[in-house]
Amino acid sequence: MRSLLLLAPLAWLLLVQAKDDAKLEDNLLVLTVATKETEGFRRFKRSAQFFNYKIQSLGLGEDWSVDGGPAAAGGGQKVRLLKKALEKHADKEDLVILFVDSYDVVFASGPRELLKKFQQAKSQVVFSAEEHIYPDRRLEAKYPTVPDGKRFLGSGGFIGYAPSLSKLVAEWEGQDSDSDQLFLYQDLLEPGEEGANQYQPGPSLPNLPEPGWSLGRW
Repeated sequence: MRSLLLLAPLAWLLLVQAKDDAKLEDNLLVLTVATKETEGFRRFKRSAQFFNYKIQSLGLGEDWSVDGGPAAAGGGQKVRLLKKALEKHADKEDLVILFVDSYDVVFASGPRELLKKFQQAKSQVVFSAEEHIYPDRRLEAKYPTVPDGKRFLGSGGFIGYAPSLSKLVAEWEGQDSDSDQLFLYQDLLEPGEEGANQYQPGPSLPNLPEPGWSLGRW
């Protein structure tokens, strides 16, 4: 009987911890753009289900504006769909949103680890980074140098608080065939913009392709 009494508080503590973990993960939403149910997209969904991510797919059934799918040049269609999806989340200060490609991405860890890494960054928005600049090499000199890791903005994956992401894409008025990566560059790094000079090397997040960039204030 004594052992049963000792186990009861332990079971209660485990139950409380499980509830706290579930509440934490409820504050994360994954958004992705997929106009077609490709094998890559189905693989992405299976990995999300395995790790218990809550995902919302945008654009299913739409024609893609640029040949090659959402990973191809262009990408303005992704920004348009993201902007629309974020409208209902713009005032949710505790909601963290991961926006990521899905045709060539799978999850490698769970929401708890991702949120922990994001919170450690102490930034409103964290972007994936790339080794090569795209789509305009003439902008290379405007990027800050980094001591290690990747130097250039990547639009294939970024994570942030819903109000900050909503503000980030609120000014989008481009065409579906315009470059999403170029839009984000101009929004964040062009002199005179609100986000200029706040772009800093950030930590490696478990589900983003490379060590990222962080935006400390937006």
